[in-house]
Amino acid sequence: MSREILIIGGGFAGLTAGVALAEAGCRVRLLEQKPYLGGRARSFFYAPASAVVDNGQHIFMGCYHETLRFLKTVGTLDSIRFQPDLTVDFMDRESGHTWLACPRLPAPWHLLAGVMRSNSFTFREKLEILRLGRALRHADLGRRSEALDRLTVDGWMAALGQSERLRRNLWDLLSIAALNEDPRIAAAAVFEPVLRLALFQSPEDSRIGLASNGLSQCYTSSAASYIEARGGKVELGQSVTSFIFETAPTDASRWPTPAGSAPAESGLCCRGVKLANNTEISADALLSAVAPFQLVHLLPDEVLHGDPFFERVARLQPAPIISINLWFDREITEVDFAGLRGTTTQWLFNKGRILGSGDHYVSLVISGAHEHIQRKKEALLAIALGELLELFPAARGARLLHSLILKERFATFSPAVQALPLRPPAATPIRNLYLAGDWTDTGLPATIESAVKSGYTAAAEILKR
Repeated sequence: MSREILIIGGGFAGLTAGVALAEAGCRVRLLEQKPYLGGRARSFFYAPASAVVDNGQHIFMGCYHETLRFLKTVGTLDSIRFQPDLTVDFMDRESGHTWLACPRLPAPWHLLAGVMRSNSFTFREKLEILRLGRALRHADLGRRSEALDRLTVDGWMAALGQSERLRRNLWDLLSIAALNEDPRIAAAAVFEPVLRLALFQSPEDSRIGLASNGLSQCYTSSAASYIEARGGKVELGQSVTSFIFETAPTDASRWPTPAGSAPAESGLCCRGVKLANNTEISADALLSAVAPFQLVHLLPDEVLHGDPFFERVARLQPAPIISINLWFDREITEVDFAGLRGTTTQWLFNKGRILGSGDHYVSLVISGAHEHIQRKKEALLAIALGELLELFPAARGARLLHSLILKERFATFSPAVQALPLRPPAATPIRNLYLAGDWTDTGLPATIESAVKSGYTAAAEILKR
């Protein structure tokens, strides 16, 4: 008889784990509190503009190998449109429109050639980028990791000889997009694998991919169908209020410890969950794939404060993202996306072109938006429109038709230097309780790839036992 695995949370992490476990022959029962799947990576229909809107802009990269594996498994890999080669446009008040376009050469020559041909950097800055690339390729990974644990992104870049101007105009844009945190706060140890995997691995890995339709359509229903086709269940509108714990059996043979894993330290095991309607659901194992800020509310005080493992999770801090969606009566730019320099908004995505909807719809992003999250939406709209008028001449004659501002206050965890030791592994000290999510210890920032990787890791841990 196959084991029943209960999964809480229907975002990328939970659905990935569900697909992997269903594929391995487990009976999966996935509970999602909301009436829809997708978690913090979803889309919805915005009626005033008759448009599909993502709750926040997400990108894919060729180096997202686990994500591509997941999408291929559920049959939606073709919903991501990748660039032929890495190309990034930039806009700033001084230089206008500049770009970085990398030719199809073996790594790292594709990036180095692209940098040397780019009109976006001075000759001195190009040499600085080449120096950084050489340092990344030749440094010892183990020894570098220890040093990076104590450095912020900005401090690391300065130590690698990257000038203030280059840090602001390139590395800040890339790091804040990947890490959702100010480079003066974010840990270099989380940014280093992003640079190494995304820029110096291969030209295919460097390419940026964008969803060609709403983000939810890229994976949620297909993943749910995959689970259900293998005897599992995916249930929406199921609000879990707490986990149910009991004293672990003394018969160790019932709770085998997989080879290479540390034995459980807790005397508790998790046997299921309680729902808001007081219904109890039992399972052979429970996987929590919700954000850390939700997880801590599902644990009783004696568990949350009785074990350093969970106390560390409770100390993780959130980082917010603001998305400003604008619809105009005409096109204001021909680029698919652009990094914005010297502005409050950091990236622009030309959603009308990306989705092929025919709308003149753009989305601007403010990541690591701690100082802006309390601003009124009218003020954020004024900032976005003012910066568009400065950077995109075509916007000066355009009329705004609709606007929608989305604030994700708990978009990701903040990858500050002091947060790195707080990220937990998939297996917890409580028997039968596992964790997944972009905030767990994946070695990556809180990206789609991190969420998917965590789902596969958690599934593998469950299958070991």
